[in-house]
Amino acid sequence: MVGMPVNVSTFPAAELLRLVVKDGVHLGSLPAAQLPLALGCAWAALSAQVYTEAQVNQALKAALAGPACWLDTDHVELRRWLVDAGWVVRDGYGRAYQPVPAAQLPPALHAVAQGWQALGPVAEWVAQARAQHQQQRTARRQAWQQQV
Repeated sequence: MVGMPVNVSTFPAAELLRLVVKDGVHLGSLPAAQLPLALGCAWAALSAQVYTEAQVNQALKAALAGPACWLDTDHVELRRWLVDAGWVVRDGYGRAYQPVPAAQLPPALHAVAQGWQALGPVAEWVAQARAQHQQQRTARRQAWQQQV
């Protein structure tokens, strides 16, 4: 799955791959080009349903324990970023949250959403990317240790 081409020409899959293998990424310190990729990861982990505040909190906690584990944030901050950036709509009272369907996102976010959807299940893709990266690091370390 990792390394498979994504049929969405505007989706920077290579940039995404470099991003998800990191640890401790702060949303506020991401460049403008990477922020939609990070928020798209959390958006892609949500189901297309209306959530109560408690439900969206649980879903975002699960995302931060799974596909968005590379982000250094909590579910409350992530929820605010998703709402403020237009990935999730909240009712006026903060009681209902719903991910915006990909087709209704602004063009720049739409391309990112389509890219995430083309990758398949977000949790599996991120887990595989991180595992593959760790294997490569381990192989490089072992090769270096054999030379020393």
